[in-house]
Amino acid sequence: MKKTLLSSLLLLFLCQGVHSQGRLSYYTPTHYLGLFSLETTSARASGMGLTYLTLDGIDHAFNNPASIGLTNPKISSHLNYANGGQTRINSHFPFLGLTYRINEKLNLGFSGFKWIDNQTIWTTDISGSSISVDKREQNMVSVTGAYEVIEDLYLGASGVYLYEEGVPGHITSNDFIVNVGALYEKNVEWIKVGNLTNQKFRVASSLVNAAMNNRTEQTYEDLLNFRSMIIFLSAGAFYHFSLPLASRLVEGKKFFDQSSQQLDLGLHLQFRDELPGKDPYNTQGYTSAFGAGTEAWFFNTIGLRMGYYFEKRPKGTRPEGGAWVSTDKSGFTWGYGVRLPLYRWSEGQFPFNTEVNFVTGRILNAIRKDFSHRPPIGENNFLFSAGLNLQWIP
Repeated sequence: MKKTLLSSLLLLFLCQGVHSQGRLSYYTPTHYLGLFSLETTSARASGMGLTYLTLDGIDHAFNNPASIGLTNPKISSHLNYANGGQTRINSHFPFLGLTYRINEKLNLGFSGFKWIDNQTIWTTDISGSSISVDKREQNMVSVTGAYEVIEDLYLGASGVYLYEEGVPGHITSNDFIVNVGALYEKNVEWIKVGNLTNQKFRVASSLVNAAMNNRTEQTYEDLLNFRSMIIFLSAGAFYHFSLPLASRLVEGKKFFDQSSQQLDLGLHLQFRDELPGKDPYNTQGYTSAFGAGTEAWFFNTIGLRMGYYFEKRPKGTRPEGGAWVSTDKSGFTWGYGVRLPLYRWSEGQFPFNTEVNFVTGRILNAIRKDFSHRPPIGENNFLFSAGLNLQWIP
């Protein structure tokens, strides 16, 4: 009798363990998680605690459309590629953007961003059906405009078309959202020290998904499901200054910019909050995030970056039962870059100058360490990101 009772209790315990295991979940902030929450469109921002809001260029226009207002060349282009993931280990993130300056006030931008998850261990779940797939894609195409309304105040807006191929060859979701942003830059003299020059202050804000519609439909054949769409409200600040460097350090070295004998240092702060929107489709809990980053350019040629990022995410038990296997997304970041004056080096044979930026470091952690994850989840913590910016010279 005792053996029968013990066997029954052991079987009940094992069944309960299996049942609880099935109710454990990884947090996904939005249905379009590959485009919004896994990796950015900019290696430069990735190295500085994801402080993209106050940076210039088309590679930051999705998060703040006003950012292209600071792009001065008539034509500029940006290519960015990232690879890596903790839960989606075979993730790839290609990005391509182009800006064209219409006049002194108006700048236009066009960009495309893609998330590709190859040989996924995940299924596509639609309306209770789990569909096995070996590839999943999410895509973003956007048109952006930024206008200088008054001196050094830029307003921007972008129309963004999103679509997902949750099942290869089938568009399972498609949406159109509008993003808006503002950026203001001002020359200041806050610190009155003789050798401190080029002091600048910049503030920025943006609203991603300004229509506040936080629902998207996911369909496949006769299946229909409703998923959550994010709404991000962000605000950030930036401070820049320059310090002189000894010219003899690079004297006669053609690789360095001989006209810039200084260190340019920038400090970036950013706060982002996720808004609930019109309908309560996101039942996982809304997240807020903070980032801080610094960037140093030596002789306008070699750049070094570092930062810290923290994003609050739900953890512990879930309101609908079970538990989160995720945790707050946080960690230190770093990166580096180089500016190459190809136009000067080639005596005009190459009609552009270039900037190359890299991140080769750890992925920001977002999974609990006290849980044994299904392989290969959590086994790849290496992030590679590279960005190439070309500024075309007429």
